[in-house]
Amino acid sequence: MTRLTAPAPRGTNEFYVETGLDLVVGDRLGLLPTSYSPHSIDDVFVSSYDNETGKVNIDSSLSYYHWGQATSTGPDYNGLDMRGEVILLTRNVKIDADDIESWGGQIITGDTIEVFDGVTTSRAGSTVMDNVEIFNCS
Repeated sequence: MTRLTAPAPRGTNEFYVETGLDLVVGDRLGLLPTSYSPHSIDDVFVSSYDNETGKVNIDSSLSYYHWGQATSTGPDYNGLDMRGEVILLTRNVKIDADDIESWGGQIITGDTIEVFDGVTTSRAGSTVMDNVEIFNCS
């Protein structure tokens, strides 16, 4: 998920998101609503992405207006960033760890048994992941 860094007007076939993303030609993106209508969603495919400017060209024109700006609105609204969200619909989430001295990443789910004033409380952890690629982890 990324945010729009500039407004994306209705009818345009380009918009701006954060730089340095792993977007490739053919990726399917969803631009979520920034209006009062929950149905103002655009579903588009990437034609090109400029890694340095964040400019995304798409295969069709946007049907709806999506609001964005260069900086987060979080400081002004108690942490709420109101810029339009752009989500990647093509590929799964990938957790990729660095290989340092033949050790990769670890995904740990713990459980605890706590005794307080003679009362034993057990807390069991669980991890549920769907459509997640895990690489170089144990």
